[in-house]
Amino acid sequence: MRRVLRKFKRGKFSLIIGFLLACGVYPQFICAALPGQVNPMEIIQKGTERALQLLHEAQVTQAPALRQRKVEILDIVSEYFSFEEMARRALGRPWKDQPSDKREEFVRLFKQLLFNAYINRLESYTGSNERVYYDSELVEGDHALVRTHIILQGDQNVSIDYRLCRSGEQWKVYDVVVEGISFVDNYRSQFASILTNESFDSLLRKLREKVAQSS
Repeated sequence: MRRVLRKFKRGKFSLIIGFLLACGVYPQFICAALPGQVNPMEIIQKGTERALQLLHEAQVTQAPALRQRKVEILDIVSEYFSFEEMARRALGRPWKDQPSDKREEFVRLFKQLLFNAYINRLESYTGSNERVYYDSELVEGDHALVRTHIILQGDQNVSIDYRLCRSGEQWKVYDVVVEGISFVDNYRSQFASILTNESFDSLLRKLREKVAQSS
């Protein structure tokens, strides 16, 4: 599972923001939010501001270390991401063949695996001059795509797109695409490779081991 982290190395900071925020390309038209609703672009902007504030606060002398704020970070992540939708899409077709208890364990392990991996990456964050630009919001029914890009130190321009779905009146991210590389697609490829020769129980065992190693 280390391949995902290597593939995303170029956009490491973008990945960090992507994971803390809040996730097909759809027909390109803008759909206004209904009265009282927060639209997808606003969700991403709000999440970005909260993530950057947390990261910058951690750089201040005597401020709590990011690892000490794991519960707070997890609250932010859970508020903006639909891990069940992300896990379902990452697993792909085998999802429908699993009983509910195994699906629940898979979602829990998948969420913890991602969270542990990016807590470790957060601790290496040293930036403070990044600039975030919100480029467009495309909505079709209960799905949306928000395109952004980030200018990092040294004028590195990294694109980051968020795919969201709507459940009731709430939008949540289910995939993040950094420089054209999707979280979901990367994990789906790895899970499919394992399931080609091994059982779903074997995949769960590997996930348990990976989570234990990264904790």
